[in-house]
Amino acid sequence: MHEGLVTALLWLGFGGTHVGLTLAPVRARLARAIGETGFIVFYSFVAIVTFGALTHYVALHRFDDPHAALLTSVPPVQGALLALSAFGFALFVAGVLMYPAMPMATFLHRVGTPRGVQRITRHPFFSGISIWAAAHALLAPSSVTLVYFVGFVLLGFAGGLHQDRRLAAELGEPYRAYAAATSFWPFVAIATKRQRISWREQPWIAYLVGVAASVGLYGVHEHIFDHGGAYVIAAVSLGSLVAMVNTRIRSARRAKG
Repeated sequence: MHEGLVTALLWLGFGGTHVGLTLAPVRARLARAIGETGFIVFYSFVAIVTFGALTHYVALHRFDDPHAALLTSVPPVQGALLALSAFGFALFVAGVLMYPAMPMATFLHRVGTPRGVQRITRHPFFSGISIWAAAHALLAPSSVTLVYFVGFVLLGFAGGLHQDRRLAAELGEPYRAYAAATSFWPFVAIATKRQRISWREQPWIAYLVGVAASVGLYGVHEHIFDHGGAYVIAAVSLGSLVAMVNTRIRSARRAKG
């Protein structure tokens, strides 16, 4: 139980800074002091350090305070949760790869007509994480891993809402119209007739990469947190930096063109 509490406190450190640093007054003050690019670098550094501390602790204590994973005694349910996890991870990968073309992209912030994955969800990164983490929380074998994955569910949902509010304040009516025509949770806007799906526009390669990665990771699942979580920390840190650099390059090209 002690390990679960420590995990929750480390989550507060990661999640609190992840959202808190982007609050308008905080972000504006820091951006004035160190510049917009400086803020992004500082924000990324804090995120990597706090995420690394959280994941390292979970890696060391993931087998402490074990309990029977919820619902895994029913094989069809376990299979459905694994499929749900793969679906969420595919959305997450699509969100990372499509990020520069979306309104919330750092350095760009341009609202356009929803296309591709945006027709399914305007936050493939956040909603994908929430879905993937929810499936893992129900499969979690200990209190430490349960808290770890529940934290991702909450951060994904809160992060999407916070980003919507911030961008609506920054971009005004164009973003509010964009949000009204799309949805956070996948397929809700389509089900409510606010959006229609276009199969041609979908980033199928990104989805396939996400599903393939899920299958590959399942094969080495027992070793993902080896070496104090170094694999997870490195992968997430590198992915974040690649997305930021890619967006910065596209922004510079757009400014020249």
